[in-house]
Amino acid sequence: MERKRVLLTGGSGFIGRNVRGTLADHCELFAPTRQELDLLDEAAVRRYLTEHEIEVVIHAANPNPVKNLLDTQERMFEDSLRVFMDLYRAQDLYERMYTLGSGAEYDKSREISLIAETQGRRSVPHDSYGLAKSIMYEMIEGSEKQCDLRIFACFGDGDHESKFITHCIRCCLRGEDITIRQDCLFDYMHVSDLAKILLFFIGHEPKYRAYNVCTGAPILLSEIARIVQEEMQTENAIRLLAPGRNREYTGDNTRLQQEMGGYAFLSLREGIRRQIQYEKRALGQDG
Repeated sequence: MERKRVLLTGGSGFIGRNVRGTLADHCELFAPTRQELDLLDEAAVRRYLTEHEIEVVIHAANPNPVKNLLDTQERMFEDSLRVFMDLYRAQDLYERMYTLGSGAEYDKSREISLIAETQGRRSVPHDSYGLAKSIMYEMIEGSEKQCDLRIFACFGDGDHESKFITHCIRCCLRGEDITIRQDCLFDYMHVSDLAKILLFFIGHEPKYRAYNVCTGAPILLSEIARIVQEEMQTENAIRLLAPGRNREYTGDNTRLQQEMGGYAFLSLREGIRRQIQYEKRALGQDG
């Protein structure tokens, strides 16, 4: 693949940290910190794109007060749109931009069951995160230089403690029961797969404006917890805090698979195994 000059926003976040190495092996990668590039400064964004002759933008940055003290809940919606707009309005300076969207664009107040990209306008999302991502897609659809990569659930090394798989692993490491607020079907993809998918799109012209980036293999949260139990050889209980099932959150990845000519995702069990080893090392329990 031709070595493209790629700007990765959000390079210090969970996804950014995990895809940087793979991208840097195949691209001339630029992943500036907030101090090096203020994405809320439109002039600074245009200047950076020009000075570094950026060809492809991977927009992974997303203000999140849960994970970054520099962000606030009050400004999260506005800032996420402003950052996107600054990059979108500078599209005369690059060949293509891939925005990491979300399955939340399909409106999480409703069941999202193996949903296809063609159902993207079935309803307006009720949550501010999904609404912001949906507004971005409305703009993406109007430009040949833009593409929305809709991620459902992504996990791996260094994921936040609030994320379900990290929660399961840490419960086991502490010798505690695994708690689940309510069971539901999810679609979890290991972050190493996302890195490889991004590489594919950097080197290819997409046929569509949006793709569901997911495994297409729904699994219950309770089953994920059981896999963690088995891999960690623990007998601590799995406790469901509410009966029944919450709304499903899964996508149809047919469009992605057809575009890539078939892609073999890392198995959920192997991904969990890798994250267990990471968590053990991070907590000094790998001996």
